[in-house]
Amino acid sequence: MATYFDTSALAKRYIAEQGSDTVDGFLAQHPDDCVISPLVAAEFESILQRLLRQGLIDADFAAQSRGQFAADLTGALWAMRPFEVASFGRATGLLRDLGAPLATLDALHLACAIEMNCNALATSDRQLVQAAEASGLLVYSFVN
Repeated sequence: MATYFDTSALAKRYIAEQGSDTVDGFLAQHPDDCVISPLVAAEFESILQRLLRQGLIDADFAAQSRGQFAADLTGALWAMRPFEVASFGRATGLLRDLGAPLATLDALHLACAIEMNCNALATSDRQLVQAAEASGLLVYSFVN
């Protein structure tokens, strides 16, 4: 079963916070079915940059996190699938039809999960949990 990871769940692997241990445990039990899109990589870098600006991490920690993420991609912990243009239309429909208070990027993550034929979605975002469930996906919630 393929599980799409959004950035809020993926980041817990590289930045210690509440729920990080739970994500690590999940990944240990499901090492071969964790899917991400290129959107996740860009959004993860955005998180690192925000934490750097806020002084919550230093450049060495950011570099270490990037390196571990790259190693996990190379080691196939994450299966990065292409971001399809059709995901934009799907996200637009989800925003309209679900009536959920989703942010644009969360709608795109959900659309990617659906377009990539994932059966499940892993997230730490409450609104995305509800929207994914309403879309018929199994949800692994790492909400604090």
